[in-house]
Amino acid sequence: MSGLVLTTRDPSGPPIDMTGVLPERLIEGGRAALAGLMLVRGRGRHRLDALFTLEDGGPPGSLILRPGSAVLDGVGTGMSTGGIRVEGECGAYAGSGMRGGTLTVAGNCGAFAAAEMSGGRLRVAGDAGEFLGAPLAGGTRGMSGGSVVVMGNAGDRVGERMRRGLIAVHGRAGSLCGARMIAGTIVVGAGCGPDPGQAMRRGSILLPQAPDAVPSGFVDGGTNDWLFLDLMRKELIDGGAWPNGFPTAGTRARRLIGDRSAGGIGEVLILGEA
Repeated sequence: MSGLVLTTRDPSGPPIDMTGVLPERLIEGGRAALAGLMLVRGRGRHRLDALFTLEDGGPPGSLILRPGSAVLDGVGTGMSTGGIRVEGECGAYAGSGMRGGTLTVAGNCGAFAAAEMSGGRLRVAGDAGEFLGAPLAGGTRGMSGGSVVVMGNAGDRVGERMRRGLIAVHGRAGSLCGARMIAGTIVVGAGCGPDPGQAMRRGSILLPQAPDAVPSGFVDGGTNDWLFLDLMRKELIDGGAWPNGFPTAGTRARRLIGDRSAGGIGEVLILGEA
């Protein structure tokens, strides 16, 4: 069975909730299972094949969405296997609740991408909005597994309440990066806004230079050699998360430990102050 190409009939209208448009539905039920799926658009509910044209294409067990559009919310929500490729941008909640598979977005994505994600891979060629890898509104658990790579910039609160996994932002992140983080790793290639790691308990945030402001609960652990940086660099490059080279060379970094105001022993590693 080949994959399926979904072409949006009207990419400029009201938002479309893409919840349930998943490769596993194609694998288990075939094309008909997706064609008859009811989707919410604006105030109405519509069959998927009334909103998209369907044609065979792409690798087996995969979906291709074209053209991408900011009206496509929730692309890949809850995905557990297979692949989805968005040829352009998409809206909010891309890959939220993902448990497996690969979601690639050729453009930008909106807020809450990878929110509460527990597995799989999200790759964004452009920018990501606020709350990347964070809890959904009202939730208490951020990303708990998998990997996220954003080639552009990301908004505020990247990895909030993150528990496990990797977030790599090649550009700049906003304020409160890694706030209330419990574990996992966040790497930012072009720095971030104020107060990274606020109230973090554990985990690692790697930055190329010191941010404008650090929460008062952090203490300076000095500059040392951290051999694991070599291993991380190799893993990021070999795994395709950082194909253009790590933000800085060498294994030395300044370590800030915190957030002690929350009883935390996490770390913010400043790679450019080695």
